[in-house]
Amino acid sequence: MYTAIILAAGKGARTTLSVNKTNLLLDHKPLYKHSVDVFKSAGVNVVLVINKDDEEFIKKWSNNTLYTYGGETRTDSVNEGLKLVKSKYVFIHDAARPFINKKMIEDIKELLNKYDAVLTCKNVVNTIYDKELNVIDRNTLLEAETPQAFSTEKIKKAYEEKGVKNYTDDISVFKDYFNDEIGLYFHDYNNIKITTKKDVEKYLMPNYKIGHSFDIHQTDKNRKLILGGVEIKSDFGLLGYSDADVVLHVVAESIYGALGIGDLGTHFPDTDNKYKDLNSQKLVIFALEKLKEKGYVLENMDITVFLEKPKLSMYINKIRKNIAELLNVNESNINVKSSTYEKLDAIGSGKAIAAEAVCLIKRSN
Repeated sequence: MYTAIILAAGKGARTTLSVNKTNLLLDHKPLYKHSVDVFKSAGVNVVLVINKDDEEFIKKWSNNTLYTYGGETRTDSVNEGLKLVKSKYVFIHDAARPFINKKMIEDIKELLNKYDAVLTCKNVVNTIYDKELNVIDRNTLLEAETPQAFSTEKIKKAYEEKGVKNYTDDISVFKDYFNDEIGLYFHDYNNIKITTKKDVEKYLMPNYKIGHSFDIHQTDKNRKLILGGVEIKSDFGLLGYSDADVVLHVVAESIYGALGIGDLGTHFPDTDNKYKDLNSQKLVIFALEKLKEKGYVLENMDITVFLEKPKLSMYINKIRKNIAELLNVNESNINVKSSTYEKLDAIGSGKAIAAEAVCLIKRSN
């Protein structure tokens, strides 16, 4: 009795991504599949309208779902989907609205008993101006959403008569050819459409991500020992292309790892002379910039320094404070500890110092 056409044929141009946004994963499954699964759970048949380039991807996730190829425009894609609909009523829904729920579908079914067209909508709550800065009475406005639902016979007829005109939604098509009263379905659920890159970052990026790094440097009697940005009293330092601050190296690189942007060598290659003797605090500052750029903040970090000597107990708090200041977080978010290597291997014999860091980052928006 009911079929849902789910439109997933777009190219995601407004997200500036190289992939169809509806194929991006939300809670471990593609965006479009959230709508597919909800409609099926409500006893509604599904016709998925896809981009032909995505066919192999769609088959992997939805091999038991009827699908067809979309057209050049949204209007063309809906028309292709309608060709496969044989039920009395049809829902038309954008796959980029993944938060639809079963209650919404059941409520709209009830309205279809009275109306041949139902618009899912919300009242406009913000003050709206036109481009001449005249305030528009928001009480006269509605914010249109999908799903929109129809008598299949009537919406097919409207689309058959649409001519060359392109529409941004389906109620517009219906209203061009029928004077019927439209049923309005008001709701207060989250039914947002994932449209822009910011939307993708906000709703599709994981809430938390973990990063890890391990680094080791040989000792060098001709260099100062700098750990965590703090100069340590010692008769040796560490060998390296930069200042060889092994602690700040793992601090920065663990964040790079959590963000999935490579490693130290990716951004600061030792083949580039401008990074010779580089102050490693710059590596951490770069990590902080990338955190902000990607929409994350540091939740906490645990750092271990492995060395036989010198003893770090008198420096730990200073190192911790310095790292917290560099990352613009409270000291309680940073933990620093040291451990010997029980006289084993290069570290135990005093030929090297190593450090390890694990960090947890959290989405900031």
